[in-house]
Amino acid sequence: MSEMPARYAVYYAPESGTELAAFGARWTGVDADGKPAVPVEVPGLSPARFAELTVGPRRYGFHGTLKPPFVLNPASSVESLVAAAKLIARSIAPIVIPPLEIAVIGKFIALTPATSSAELEKLSALCVRTFEAYRSPLSDEQITAYRSNKLTVHQDSMLVNWGYPYVMEEFRFHISLTERIDDIAERRALMLAVTELAKPLTNKPLTIRELALFHQADRDHPMSVLQRFPFGRAK
Repeated sequence: MSEMPARYAVYYAPESGTELAAFGARWTGVDADGKPAVPVEVPGLSPARFAELTVGPRRYGFHGTLKPPFVLNPASSVESLVAAAKLIARSIAPIVIPPLEIAVIGKFIALTPATSSAELEKLSALCVRTFEAYRSPLSDEQITAYRSNKLTVHQDSMLVNWGYPYVMEEFRFHISLTERIDDIAERRALMLAVTELAKPLTNKPLTIRELALFHQADRDHPMSVLQRFPFGRAK
């Protein structure tokens, strides 16, 4: 297996000290900064099976994607990437999005806004465009891998232009909670469990107040927060 270069991503990661951050830490067994947390216990599901079903969220962090993971362009630097993130965050006012709900996307379970949010879509598009100059082009192998998912014509266009098929008009903000769960009964059982566990989080609007720049050193390390950038413009 070839060596994977370091990757970066711009995410929404719940602010430290919030209920959502505490839930994310318990759900994944680790907080966004990589510190261990006591994982949740899901009735009827063994700890080993729960760990299998949450590999992705633990590896990529408890987050909502704004600019998908990318390899840094050789013409750029981490310092310039950080400076750009700081600058864009200063120009943004906090945004309030609809309450989160538990949903099935494809066959995986996620937290997602109950209704669409134009402000959130604008934020994602802004991040995709702003950080595009820092992204290395995809390899032919990566493009082929994405296209194996039977992309639509528009998704393929997004892949070619932005390095990821599910951005701009294809964007759907979500916080992944599980891997793909093919067994319908198991998926329903976990849906019921997580719906109960997440009740305190799903009955009120969510305010996004900062961007989080994530970093992954290589394929053997999970993604974790490199730096957070509070929004600087008053609402």
